[in-house]
Amino acid sequence: MKKGYVLLMLLIFMDKKIIEWNQSNIEVTVNIWQDEYKKFEQNALREMWKDINIPWFRVWHAPLEEIKKRIDPRYLDWAIYETIVNNVIWNLIKEKKYNLIWNIYDFNASKKDNTNIEISFKIDIYPEVKIKNNNYEAVEPKIPDFKLTDKELKEAIDRLKKQFADYIDDEKINIENSSVKLELEYLDDKWNKVWEWKIFIWKEDFDEFDMLKNLLSWKEKWFSKTIEYNENKLPKLLRYFKKDKDQLNIKNINIIVSEIKKVVLPEINIENLEKWFWKKYNKIEEFMDEIKKTLELEKKRTWLAEFVNDLLLKIKDSFDIVLPKTLIDQEIKQRLESLKQRYWWEQNFEKMLKSMKPEDVRKLYDDITNSSKESIKNFLILMKFAELKWIADKIDFKKDLDFEEKLLNLFENNNK
Repeated sequence: MKKGYVLLMLLIFMDKKIIEWNQSNIEVTVNIWQDEYKKFEQNALREMWKDINIPWFRVWHAPLEEIKKRIDPRYLDWAIYETIVNNVIWNLIKEKKYNLIWNIYDFNASKKDNTNIEISFKIDIYPEVKIKNNNYEAVEPKIPDFKLTDKELKEAIDRLKKQFADYIDDEKINIENSSVKLELEYLDDKWNKVWEWKIFIWKEDFDEFDMLKNLLSWKEKWFSKTIEYNENKLPKLLRYFKKDKDQLNIKNINIIVSEIKKVVLPEINIENLEKWFWKKYNKIEEFMDEIKKTLELEKKRTWLAEFVNDLLLKIKDSFDIVLPKTLIDQEIKQRLESLKQRYWWEQNFEKMLKSMKPEDVRKLYDDITNSSKESIKNFLILMKFAELKWIADKIDFKKDLDFEEKLLNLFENNNK
């Protein structure tokens, strides 16, 4: 008789209790009698035969008691527990037809008495999206237009030119073509300087914040102005951002123009393109075609994201779902790893956390948790919608934007 079949037969006769919780998971408790545990132990030791060399014995021929002497009892117990849990899970899939996410948690093993061992653990069930109503049938999301406009192309070319612009010293601020360096001095209620900072202001900042435009337009180098520190009125780039803000009692901010540069944009020509991109273009039209394709793809990506968000807003009330812990934990882990990479790995990320207030750290983790839940929920609802529309099996997730495009095609075809 095969070993796997023996283990399965043992499990069938075990005392097994299953509780279905409302978090899309189940709790399993298994009672194993001592003689059954011994049989699992024998199977675990046979698995370890090939990895342990015992003098005077060939591989697979050493007595199991000799193998047991050379193994940490805790390691042997865990090997037995793993075998039992794996077989219980397979048994659940076969008997109960559970669609399980293979990742256990809240594991516990304890001896109830000298003859009985109790093992318990939780495992998640892949969530089922339930239909609450049929309102999703009548949704009409906004159909995006991916066509690149002349204005968008010009703005992109201007941004490119700014990357390779020359900066010439100037005496007055022209908000249309000046780069301005500001010295910021933060003053407390006794006019003591408690902190200082430097920032650079560009045309985009002047366009976004009228306060900066009105304050600095056509001002000369070393112009200074002291204003009240009011976070509700100040542009965000002028605000104090360190965690000791509440202790400093900042009342005013002194703004000093320490540098003015005139931004001189370069021409788009063959020589400059080769110098910037280390690539040979035979004519400007080749580069323009290339940048148009790049911009069209970026615009398509942006507009498809907006289309999907609009679709989700209009169909979410038609569905309900309970998210299991395992999927949430996996998503949180991925987002934290991504965040660490943005801060050049874990050490810098930890430094950033230490520089924050405890309540801000908690808020950061709460935000990550909530966004993880929302992301999983949205994806599963969209997949359910795709199944109901008979396109789920046509989606190629290895192909960029295929999911979004398949959803868009549903409504484009309806319009046509």
